[in-house]
Amino acid sequence: MNTLVWFKRDLRIDDHQPLYQAAKAGAVLPVYIIEPDYWQQSDVSLRHWQFIAPALQQLNQQLTALGQPLLIVKGPATIVLRQLCQQFAISRVCSHEETGNLWTYQRDLAVARLLHELNIPWQQYRQFAVFRKLNNRDNWFTLADSWLKSPPVASVTALPFLTTVQWNLTELALSRKTDLPLCSTVQDATAAKHTFDSFISARCLSYRQHISLPAKAIHSCSRLSPYISYGQLSLRQLQQHSFMALKHSTEQRKQQGLQAFFSRLRWHCHFMQKLEDEPAIEFFNMHRGFDGLRENDFNPVLFQAWQNGQTGYPLIDAAMRSLLATGWLHFRARAMLVAFASYHLWLHWRPLALHLAQCFIDYEPGIHYPQIQMQAGTTGINPNRMYNPVKQSQQKDADGRFIRQWLPELHQVPDSWLHTPWLMPAALQLRYSCVIGRDYPAPIVDLQQAQQQARARLSQWLQQHNKPDWQQLKQAVFVRHASRKRPATQKKLACRDQLSFDW
Repeated sequence: MNTLVWFKRDLRIDDHQPLYQAAKAGAVLPVYIIEPDYWQQSDVSLRHWQFIAPALQQLNQQLTALGQPLLIVKGPATIVLRQLCQQFAISRVCSHEETGNLWTYQRDLAVARLLHELNIPWQQYRQFAVFRKLNNRDNWFTLADSWLKSPPVASVTALPFLTTVQWNLTELALSRKTDLPLCSTVQDATAAKHTFDSFISARCLSYRQHISLPAKAIHSCSRLSPYISYGQLSLRQLQQHSFMALKHSTEQRKQQGLQAFFSRLRWHCHFMQKLEDEPAIEFFNMHRGFDGLRENDFNPVLFQAWQNGQTGYPLIDAAMRSLLATGWLHFRARAMLVAFASYHLWLHWRPLALHLAQCFIDYEPGIHYPQIQMQAGTTGINPNRMYNPVKQSQQKDADGRFIRQWLPELHQVPDSWLHTPWLMPAALQLRYSCVIGRDYPAPIVDLQQAQQQARARLSQWLQQHNKPDWQQLKQAVFVRHASRKRPATQKKLACRDQLSFDW
C-alpha cells in the first residue's frame, strides 16, 4: 500500500499518527503543499512563511534520515493531490485534522470530494483534544483529559523507500499584493527542543512572576507557541512532559512556574474547540445581540494609528511596534491592544483580528478568534476588560525599559513623564527632544472621555437590547462554548475561562 501523508500544521515526526500508520502499511510519500490562494487570505502574511520555511527544511532532514524525503509542491491542493495520487498509485491519504480558518475548512471539503471521486480513503487523525461534531460541552473536559493523557504514538524508525524528490524553496517563493514587512528578528523555527528544555530547566522559575511584565516576559514566557501552532511539538507530549517535570520538582518557585504553565496548556484545546464547533465566529459576533455595536462607527484614522503604533499612549505603541518587529508579544499586551482598540477607540474586532493574525508568528485561528472576541466583549459570557493603558504602563513597565526599547523618540524622557509624555511642559519637551505632535504623537483620544463614552455606549446598548431573546442568545453561547465544572483536582490548574496566547 502506498500512502500519501499530507503534512499541514503538524511539521514533526514524533507523536505523528498519520506518519506512524502509513509507515506500518507500506511505502510513504510525505507531502507538503504550498497553496498560493491560501497565502492571499486576509489573515495570512509572509512573516508566517518566514517561520514555516526553515521548519520545513528541518522536517525534510528528519524524514530523509528515516529514508524518504519530504516532497513540497506548489499549487491548489485538489490539483496537486490528484496528480500525486495518480503518479504514485496512492492507495490512501493520511493527515491530521485541522481547525483552521474558513478557507482551509472549504479546502478540506473540496479535497474530500476529490478523494471520494478517486475512490481513495482519507484518514484524518486527531492532533489536539478537539472533537468534531461534538453535540455539547458537557463531557468535553473528560474527553480532552483522557486524550491528553493517552500514550503518544510510537516514533517511526524507518520509512520504506518510494521515490527520491528534490526541491528548492527559493524556486517555490511566495508573493502577496500587499503585506506587512517581514520580522526584523524572528524566533528560530528549528529550536523547539532547545526552547522547551531551557524553559523547563531554568526559565520557568520566573514564569509566574514575569508573565505580565513586557521587558521580562520575552525571556520568562515559554516561547513555545509557534512550535505548537505549526505542530513542531506535540501538545500531548508537551503536556505530559511538563506534568512530569512539575511532579518531580522539589523547588517551590519551579513548581509554581510549571503549575502556572501547565494550567495554561490545559486551556489550549478548550479554545480551539470553540472555533471547531462554530466556524462562524471567525466573522460574526459570538453573541449576535452585539451585531451593530461597533461595525457602523469604524474610524479608519484611529485604526491606522493603532496598527502603526502611533496612538500617543507609550505602552500601547511600544507593544504594537514590538509585535511588528518580532512577531511575538506576551498575553497581557495582546489583550491590552485589543481592549484599547475595542473600547477606547471603539473599533470593531474583525479588522483588529486580521491585522493581529498577520502580525503573530504563532497565529492559531482556533485560539485567535475566540480570544479576540473575549477581549472585545462580544461573547456575552465574559466580563468586559477595559485596561487603562497609563495604569498598565506604570505598573508593568515602571522603569520604562520596554517603552524606551521600542519608542526611541522617548529615550531621554525621565520616568516621571514617560508614561504620560503629553503632560510635559513645553520647555521639558524641548530639553528631552520629545516635542509632542512632532517627535511623538499626542494621544489620539482623551483617555477619561473615551472610557466614559465606551461605558455609556455599552450601557445604552444593553438597555435597548437586553430582552428575552438576548438572554436566550447568551444561554445558547454558554451551552455551546462555556467551560463546564471539572474534577476538584483540576480546579487549581484551570480556574477561569481565559487562555494566554503564548503558553
